Amino acid sequence: MKNVVFTGASILALSIAGPALAQQTQTSDIDQIGSSNTVNVSQQGNEGVSDIDQNGDGNLAEVTQTEDPTGSNLFNVPANDATIDQTGDNSRARIEQHSDNPGSNPGNTATITQNSEAPAGNTVPSGYALNGRIIQSGSANTSTIDQMGNPNNSGGSGDDGSGSGVTARNDQTGSGNNSSIQQDVFADTADPYSDADVIQNGTNNDSAVRQRGSDARVLVTQSNDGNFSDIDQGANREMEATVTQSGNRNVSYIDQVARTVTATVNQSGDDNYSEIDQDAQSRLSDATVSQGADNSRSDVDQTNTASMAMVDQISGTDLYSKITQSDGEGAEANVTQSGDTLSSIIDQSGDDQFADVTQTGLGNSSTITQMNGLGTGMNSATVLQSGEDNVSLITQSGTENSAMVTQGGSGNMSTVDQTGTGNSATVSQNGI
Repeated sequence: MKNVVFTGASILALSIAGPALAQQTQTSDIDQIGSSNTVNVSQQGNEGVSDIDQNGDGNLAEVTQTEDPTGSNLFNVPANDATIDQTGDNSRARIEQHSDNPGSNPGNTATITQNSEAPAGNTVPSGYALNGRIIQSGSANTSTIDQMGNPNNSGGSGDDGSGSGVTARNDQTGSGNNSSIQQDVFADTADPYSDADVIQNGTNNDSAVRQRGSDARVLVTQSNDGNFSDIDQGANREMEATVTQSGNRNVSYIDQVARTVTATVNQSGDDNYSEIDQDAQSRLSDATVSQGADNSRSDVDQTNTASMAMVDQISGTDLYSKITQSDGEGAEANVTQSGDTLSSIIDQSGDDQFADVTQTGLGNSSTITQMNGLGTGMNSATVLQSGEDNVSLITQSGTENSAMVTQGGSGNMSTVDQTGTGNSATVSQNGI
């Protein structure tokens, strides 16, 4: 058993001939209580502030902060800041910051807070291990990792569950990026279980991740400028969210609550918006959105079990897609759009619905409504639109109905309304 309480501070002042006075100050405040705690702090360059507080057993904290003194000629205090606070069992944390001539913005800031204490009489093979890592290079970056554990395992209000096998990693390069990761590790029982990775390379990107379930996975990759990603995964199991933003000024929201759900967003265009909601009834569902177009929007709302939604907005501008799946299971919706000012709306309720929409051209619109109530059997609707200003409306209320609409040219209008069982409709129009 080793109990360590250590505080230290070092100040180094250096005068450099030039337009401004460069001051180098390093401050380290370390407080360790428990057994087998390890701290490694290395600060070089200008102002670096490190505050490490460890209370428990088996904790490891490493902080490395580096700044070239020549980067301080714009102001006096280009400062890195790192804070690690660990309470619990077998925790790990690492912060490495490189502030390369941050200009008028003072440095990077990183905060890791980990709290995991095994309740009495409860043992987990993973040893209640929390692992956090932050690597930042650039200027004015901010990153926060917050991982909680179980203080009492009472199951009551405020009980966060056990704290085993959680890992959060954030890598930032560029300037002005911000990342926040929070994991509450509800009922986590093995290693590895909850895992979050955020990779940011560019300027002014923002990522927020919160996971309260176990066996949950998050991967966020942001490059270029001004992208925003928000992922919220609730207190359940086997959730996976992946967001890749390689364009500019894209926005992505993912909200998952159900067990065994997957959401994937890929935004390579500019100024796109994507929102995926999977609630508690959407177990075994999958949603995939790909946006290579510009200034486009996709909304996917799943409350249907074992359903699939896929949106591919390939190219063009001002594309709109909305998919709603509810009150049943086994729904499938596919939307492919390439062109300008295209609109697709799919509303599915009941069991085994299928809808497929492919749109090219300019100003085309498609709406598909499918519902079979208490009946069983698949309704199927397929729409192929090219040309300009074409409109397709399909309504299916029943079972085993099928509709196929193909429209080209311009100014065509098609309306298909099917009720009952076993109806079939085919529409082919090529107007002016």
